[in-house]
Amino acid sequence: MKRSFIFFLAAAASFVVAWLVVWFVLLQKADATTSPPMPSKAVATEPFKTAHAANQTTTRILALDQATHLAFWTFVLKNKKQACDVVVRTLYQGGTEAGVDSWSIGCQDGNEYSIGIDPDPQGSVCN
Repeated sequence: MKRSFIFFLAAAASFVVAWLVVWFVLLQKADATTSPPMPSKAVATEPFKTAHAANQTTTRILALDQATHLAFWTFVLKNKKQACDVVVRTLYQGGTEAGVDSWSIGCQDGNEYSIGIDPDPQGSVCN
């Protein structure tokens, strides 16, 4: 009888400890997801660079529907005599302070290009 009582106390104690550990872990997760964000002590030493608005040519390109957009870039690359069967991916990457906008272009044949568009009225495309 004495031995079964000791086993009972050991089982009860392990159950209580396990329950407290689970409760504590779940409570900490809930606190971490619901607590307001704390300000970070690590502050960037360099100022953030401001984004530059797209130049007029890029604005017009971004306004195109997807099929026309891809056809436009295919035409530009073929006109520049670049190896590209058909453009399947484009990504506008932003502009510089001088107004030159950068694009990343991917072709179905695996070729990839980085293209810049000058801010002049003709929207000259440069490589």
